[in-house]
Amino acid sequence: ANLDPAAFEHALDTSEEGVYVGWAMIQDSRLPEKAQHVHKAVLSIGWNPYYQNKQRTVEAYICHDFEGADFYDAQMKLLICTFLRPQANFNSLDALKEAITGDVEFGQKVLDQPDMVKLKSDPFFAST
Repeated sequence: ANLDPAAFEHALDTSEEGVYVGWAMIQDSRLPEKAQHVHKAVLSIGWNPYYQNKQRTVEAYICHDFEGADFYDAQMKLLICTFLRPQANFNSLDALKEAITGDVEFGQKVLDQPDMVKLKSDPFFAST
């Protein structure tokens, strides 16, 4: 999910660009109930040097199969939990894809740690 950078503009001003993990919940009644639960997320925050972006972006990969359901413009609650690695540039698209795959695999393992699992139930997700 590509998120509106304006929504994070001031909150991320001092954050280091890179890969983070956290928990995400899509609030959209059009989605099946299971899809509306809290799911693991791996995030990229930064300039995406491979694509030479001119604007800082926030991209969240939600570790759930939404079975093709469209949740464009839906509200997302996102709890960023920890930093994995700094942003990097890659020599090829294949190298970028390989790094993303590794980040998702490692990020999911990080979120399986007891201290991280507790955050899945954070009151932030209960509030509307």
